Amino acid sequence: MANIHIGDDALLNILARLPGKPLLRFRCVSKHWNSLISDPYFMKSRSHRMILLSHTRPLVVIDDNVPAEDEGHSMVRIPSPLLHEKGTHVMIVGTLNGIVVLALHDTSLRCHLILYNPLTCASKILVAMDPPRSYPYVLGMDPSSSGYPYVFGFDTDDLKIVRIKFVPGASHRNSSKIFRIKPDKLYEYDAFDLKTSSWSKPQELLQDFYLAGDAGIFLRGWLYWSALFDDGGILALDVKEMFFSKVILPVSHQEYVGLVLGSLDGCLSISYTESDSLNTFHVWMLDEEHSWLKAHSFTFGPEDIPNEFYPFYILGDGSGKIVVRNDSYQLVIYDTSKDSHKTLKGLATVDDSMSIDWINGFNNLVFHMDYPLVYSCPIDYVESLLSPSHMC
Repeated sequence: MANIHIGDDALLNILARLPGKPLLRFRCVSKHWNSLISDPYFMKSRSHRMILLSHTRPLVVIDDNVPAEDEGHSMVRIPSPLLHEKGTHVMIVGTLNGIVVLALHDTSLRCHLILYNPLTCASKILVAMDPPRSYPYVLGMDPSSSGYPYVFGFDTDDLKIVRIKFVPGASHRNSSKIFRIKPDKLYEYDAFDLKTSSWSKPQELLQDFYLAGDAGIFLRGWLYWSALFDDGGILALDVKEMFFSKVILPVSHQEYVGLVLGSLDGCLSISYTESDSLNTFHVWMLDEEHSWLKAHSFTFGPEDIPNEFYPFYILGDGSGKIVVRNDSYQLVIYDTSKDSHKTLKGLATVDDSMSIDWINGFNNLVFHMDYPLVYSCPIDYVESLLSPSHMC
């Protein structure tokens, strides 16, 4: 039988279309194939974008590049990072060059910041943090962090992880006077530098808002968090100056339900449903002049899928695709440019929720928390073979 030779151009064109896991296996075919697949330029040109879900064990990635009917590849379970065992919980902080930053809370209430490559499953622990001494009260008093003491954001320019901590029942010192935090609330914030593996000096922030618990979105030197102000709004941080401000929303907080933050064409964007019409969606983007522009409006509620839908995630690739969900844990990718949708059918292979039992070391109280999959805070990223150890 004659040998069949496939040129590198044709071979790379074929390999670029493969899902991540088969691609990794094909590195074992030969040294030449391994060299082609491991080439950073090949992985960059492939631009295979995935969506990572947290609140599941093991973690789950959504591949929008394959048909939804291909349940084996449209939603894929991946091995969890170090320490992700029963009773622990993972939050997504941010991503850069295919590496995802995770915050893992273990059963002793410690928080571990981890660099994780979902494609290769390699991981690296950056730092472990003990819970604040006031933490037993946070779970009962502060809705700002969904039961967790910290809210994070990842500055991908300077490789810094910003940490915000709510200080319950604290007093604030101003000049020589001490007064109670009422009606405002006291937060402390600092930043972990991945290049020096050190924390900055903590600073105080006195404002009347609650953070929703999601990680911040980093765009053009700013971090943005969904926050609950009395009149609605978004918390913004100029990371270079470490200066906080408030972004006013284009609509009243009484007019929307299920607000989520995202990015469109490199700009901050929001998506929500109307409070009096839950299947009517609106998408706005904040332009470079800091003015809100309406990007999309559409009505979504297919007859074959019951219940009202809510925005879940805005894909950051500029495709105009939005992940929506209903109360039955059903995820759908809606394409605003084509007025079409794709129902993800792989949820049957994933647990609907993850229960967490935490034992509080201060008074031996047990906190039980349920995290349905739909409450996950997803993030999209481009697959790479970069090792977490080479990131910093």
